[in-house]
Amino acid sequence: MLGLSKEIFYPYSPERVWQVITNSRTLAKWLMENDFEPRVGCKFCFYSQSLPGIDTNIRCEVIEVDEPLRLVYTWQDCMMSQSSIVIWTLKAVEGGTQLRLQHRIRETALRSARQPVYSQGLPSRFIPKASDSFILASYFNGGWEKKLCGLPSVLREINSV
Repeated sequence: MLGLSKEIFYPYSPERVWQVITNSRTLAKWLMENDFEPRVGCKFCFYSQSLPGIDTNIRCEVIEVDEPLRLVYTWQDCMMSQSSIVIWTLKAVEGGTQLRLQHRIRETALRSARQPVYSQGLPSRFIPKASDSFILASYFNGGWEKKLCGLPSVLREINSV
């Protein structure tokens, strides 16, 4: 599996951080408009209006909820052949919460075949060709960092848990 992993500290309780990543209204403030519900089996969408005329919505399904420690859902835009997996893990630490985001992609979700990278004539490693999904690529190339940086303003807005 290919993937991205980010960890960030927030000086708020896990319950408060959980509220921001699992409440549809607060989730919309820092990530995207959505019809999310934190229950296993919930099929929902993140609605994006970033490119008029192009379907940039992301279809998801909640596959694990362990409040307030772990949330897992699938993530698939119209350009992906298979869904990827988003995993949120919250850990109480001194002074707040360590939030870990993992976004995993099955290599078969990339529509292009893998290509060998040659070093001195021998295949030294394999890398995926660019995905057809510019939406997914945008999240892997700085989009998640930008979104995670928007979380603190929403955390400050909500009432203390």
